Amino acid sequence: MTAKRSRKRLASVREYIASKPKECRSSLEAVRRAILKALPNAQEGLAYRIPAYTLNGVGVLYFAGWKSHYSLYPASDALVEAFAKELAPYERNKGTLKFPLSEPVPVRLIERIAKFRARQLTTRDASGRRKGGREGQVDRIRRLCAALPSAFEKMSHGTPCFFVEQGKGCFAMFSEHHRDDGRQSLWVPVADGLQPLMIEESPDIYFYPRYVGGAGWVGVLLDQIADDALESHLREARRIIASRRKPARKV
Repeated sequence: MTAKRSRKRLASVREYIASKPKECRSSLEAVRRAILKALPNAQEGLAYRIPAYTLNGVGVLYFAGWKSHYSLYPASDALVEAFAKELAPYERNKGTLKFPLSEPVPVRLIERIAKFRARQLTTRDASGRRKGGREGQVDRIRRLCAALPSAFEKMSHGTPCFFVEQGKGCFAMFSEHHRDDGRQSLWVPVADGLQPLMIEESPDIYFYPRYVGGAGWVGVLLDQIADDALESHLREARRIIASRRKPARKV
């Protein structure tokens, strides 16, 4: 019987780039240099097994290399609007920007995107994100859900929950009893296979929620996450649940 070969765990961005095919390494290194030039004070590391850049513990920008393209995350609506002309030639999909490996790396554009993301987070911090207390966190979730195509709030099991339709298709649940310590959290579904990676990479932010963890949901500690990342989770959670809803039958 042959032993199952385990995949080597990467320890740095340099190792990540080195693990990719030779023909795409120079492009990935150019992306890395552009981000570091734009964000000289950022902490570089790996999150979800891809390169990540953070400021004061808050994720600013991520990138990943694929077979025929490399991606930048997250691409919020505000970012895409700010760079609409420059990003027009590139594909955007589910909060991701895709750049073909067959074309020169738009270094200056990536630098500007990195600086824009940093300004977004700095502005949010100065205006008082991470509002404390139960009502403050629930209001924060309501504000972010208000920007979604539709979100309906309803008390369920004694806690505020948010639905795709009136009382149908719950995509987010508020909780204030994480490990019985009173810390507020939000429970949301994530893409298949992502839950264990998130918890492994960032256990200070994500955890396995009781009752719904087995269904691929993840718990998010609200005092450990920035608004931009939380909005991204809510938007993706709503998309996941909405895609499972069957269209109403025509009478």
